[in-house]
Amino acid sequence: MRLREMQLVKGYIWAILAVAMALALFITFYTFSCQDIHRYLTRTDVSVSSDSDSWKAAAQSEFLLADWLNVANHKRLSVDLDWSSIKMKPKPEKSEMNDKWVVITTINYPTDDVKKLAKMDGWKVVVVGDTKTPSDWSHPNCVFLSVKRQKELGYRIADLLPYKSYARKNIGYLYAIQHGAKYIYDTDDDNHPTSGKLEFHDKEKGEYYIYKTSANVVNPYANFGQRTIWPRGYPLQNISAPMVKTFVKCKNVQTSIQQGVVDGDPDVDAIFRLTRKDENVRLDVKFDPKAPPILLPPGTMAPFNSQNTFFLDKGLWALLIPITTKFRVCDIWRGYWGQRLLWEIGGHLSFFPPNAMQYRSAHDYHLDFVDEVDLYNDAGRLVEFLREWKSPRKDFFSRALDLTVSMVDNRFMFPKDAILTEAWLYDLVSIGYKVPSLSPTPKECKEIIQDKVVLEPNEQPSSYLSAGKKLVRVS
Repeated sequence: MRLREMQLVKGYIWAILAVAMALALFITFYTFSCQDIHRYLTRTDVSVSSDSDSWKAAAQSEFLLADWLNVANHKRLSVDLDWSSIKMKPKPEKSEMNDKWVVITTINYPTDDVKKLAKMDGWKVVVVGDTKTPSDWSHPNCVFLSVKRQKELGYRIADLLPYKSYARKNIGYLYAIQHGAKYIYDTDDDNHPTSGKLEFHDKEKGEYYIYKTSANVVNPYANFGQRTIWPRGYPLQNISAPMVKTFVKCKNVQTSIQQGVVDGDPDVDAIFRLTRKDENVRLDVKFDPKAPPILLPPGTMAPFNSQNTFFLDKGLWALLIPITTKFRVCDIWRGYWGQRLLWEIGGHLSFFPPNAMQYRSAHDYHLDFVDEVDLYNDAGRLVEFLREWKSPRKDFFSRALDLTVSMVDNRFMFPKDAILTEAWLYDLVSIGYKVPSLSPTPKECKEIIQDKVVLEPNEQPSSYLSAGKKLVRVS
């Protein structure tokens, strides 16, 4: 009996130890959150080492203006940078200059959409090549930047950009700005303006309807007649929130970044594509073309992409695409970064009624889902972070770099993007771009034309499972 009792006691002890170990693992797991584990294990550009090691590795890059070892220690930009010390590059020949540029990157020969873009009156197209782009790429009214030509331009960002990356488009943005751009149309090689010309406002200021809300985010697709569709990068926890239909009409409002809604196959996330259309059926929805352009007030955000977006001179700095995020995340994180900084210089993000058409090639939407996981997990957290973020820096470019450093510290991106941001801002100054002055966007419209305007959207039919090609109108 004594032997049996001893065996039972040993069994109890091992059971208690097993429970204790499981509890310890449970506590450790939740201390180092699921999202953090996912981030570190799925990234290919950062090892599972400490944050300080990642910062120090990035800081080995050539020093430009910032003391990156100091940034690595404090996780903030602790001083304003002297942008006036940057040496200016010589101006291009007058014959190479133009004030309107379309920027795309491609691995294909000129598509029908690219050919249509090249025909737009008054516009030039700069095409950024990659390692898979045909070396003999050529088309009238297009400037092709081969990989070799990109290196010859002498931009600081060139050595920081990976190949086979959408972020190589950054070189095209700099080329356009250096060659006189006051307007840049940011798009891809698979869409084109519906009418054959751009339908945005080419003035920095104008009369607009501004959302009258204190909501963290709004879904602009709803205001253009598709309230059951949401843009890629929209926080999932806000999908079921009530639509905002109340606006203030104002004049002399600045909007230097304008996103156009796209008919056909708009930029929605993989969750929508996997759950709202039948297999082998092409998404083909329409938005209300008669709805007016709408602006977001400071404190309220919405995702925007790089596929039908018009940047005016005062917003050209916001074109920078990050390099340490996934492909399906990079332009969305850029958009949130850029619209937060607009609030520092008196600007607003705007959305315009449908003015472009896009049809995408069929592909594996589950792979898109995997690539978009950071959007699903972190978009809401990013919005909250950006709404609370403040910087003591005294000039706009130092403040822009400080925001990137803070986004790195909060694990929305990684240190290489902070280095890239400084190089980007450095390049902008070196090619003659004028740094915007700090002038916070007012919380309330200063010149009200009409207060509290309710704009009822004209609801359009939409796509649903088991409906095939038929679009269904929600009552």
